[in-house]
Amino acid sequence: MSIGFKGQVLITGCLLIGYCLAYPVILANYFYEKPQIDFIVYGLVFSASFFVLWKNLSESGWIKNLAFALLLLPLAWLKLEFRLYSELNSPQFVTYSLLIILSAAMVAILRLESFSIERKWMKLLAVPIVACGFVLSLFSKSDSLIDLLMLFFGLGLAAQYWQVTKVKASSILVVTLALIVVGQSFQSPEFLERQTKYHDKLVFSKETDLQTIDITEWRGNHWFYADGINQFSSIDSWLFYEPFVYPVLNMASNTEKILVIGGENGMLVNELQKAGIENIQLIAIDLDLYNMAQNETLFTAYNGSSLSNEGLVNLNTDVFTYLSRNANSFDVIFIDVADPVDLERNQYFTKEFYELVSSALSDDGIFITQSGSPYFATEAFEVVQKTIKASGFEPVTFHNQILTLGEWSWTMAINGETNQFVKSSLFAAEFDQYQTQWLNQEAMQMMLSFGKPTRVTSDLEVNTMMKPTLYKYYLNGNYALK
Repeated sequence: MSIGFKGQVLITGCLLIGYCLAYPVILANYFYEKPQIDFIVYGLVFSASFFVLWKNLSESGWIKNLAFALLLLPLAWLKLEFRLYSELNSPQFVTYSLLIILSAAMVAILRLESFSIERKWMKLLAVPIVACGFVLSLFSKSDSLIDLLMLFFGLGLAAQYWQVTKVKASSILVVTLALIVVGQSFQSPEFLERQTKYHDKLVFSKETDLQTIDITEWRGNHWFYADGINQFSSIDSWLFYEPFVYPVLNMASNTEKILVIGGENGMLVNELQKAGIENIQLIAIDLDLYNMAQNETLFTAYNGSSLSNEGLVNLNTDVFTYLSRNANSFDVIFIDVADPVDLERNQYFTKEFYELVSSALSDDGIFITQSGSPYFATEAFEVVQKTIKASGFEPVTFHNQILTLGEWSWTMAINGETNQFVKSSLFAAEFDQYQTQWLNQEAMQMMLSFGKPTRVTSDLEVNTMMKPTLYKYYLNGNYALK
């Protein structure tokens, strides 16, 4: 093999080593808030493995074959670990294994050249080349350089074996080209800026005009966040949406005219459709989220593509104007709006809003709203109850412990009915006619029980448009990202 090809194998091989050494640093920096200790451990694992292999396998004839790992590691390492991060409890052990393989490849590169006189300058030259590859990988925005390096490395290896066996040399070239082509079909990891806010892997993040929607993944399950507040999880979404839907349907004297305010993620609409309700009108507060939930696979996999059902009508209008112009129009109104974290969203929990809801209901119409956590944000929860009472309703509240969300509540009321009547009717309600995963009579009775009051509410003020108070209490809760 000519000196030129010797140098080619050394340079491209060491560049590939450096390129791969940057991968665990990139991943640790992306997934971990304080990755410095990980960087130290990675360096020790690589250095120790290299030293052990160099001392103990230096005379082994097959050691040079370990160089072929550099035809796979640059293509597979980053994509493999990025995928495994949400599947394994300890993905760092995969990193350690790959670092050991990489150190073996480094030994192989330095042992490919059999001339002992060249080994000293080769070892000295390898260090800055590896460092150069590390820097290129750390700041690279494209995978095209990897393909080029692999191609030249494959050519160098083929030249290494050409005089000995042309069949093996040709096979190396074919395999190299095939790997490069196949590697193009694998999607590169998408690094999202908001990952540092989550422990689980962030797989989706988009901003709308109102909020930022994030979706995280762990072991095939997904968590859906709005502005860092967990909305639901695929693990236990029914623990939230079954209490939201079925108690109301059980109590409603008529379900022909149903309005959903909010509900852009499609989960509540899906639950209604599973209950046999097809004709639904919806007013999306966040139209961008509505479009996401209608088209993005991560949403449609869980909402059953409910937002594309022909029976659903998206009214695409201002909710306040619409309610004021549709007196006595609806049998049931579901209010599935975002939590009142600011003035914009505070308005959907005001006295004026609930008064409009009351006027839009039929004489015996029912409305229900999610009303936050009675324990994580007790003051905000109590303000919602006080505001609904001030608007003329007699509300009944029930709550449920949701594994991934915590304790949550819903508040419902019926036009013209007392809360004693509503509560006793819910206590006796049966849900055998619905295909629920969890909700039954016993669960309903449990959800109606709160125990003794945990907060004196006499100092809490009603939430109004002119004097908004709810969002301030809400922000004192402890279940949002800080």
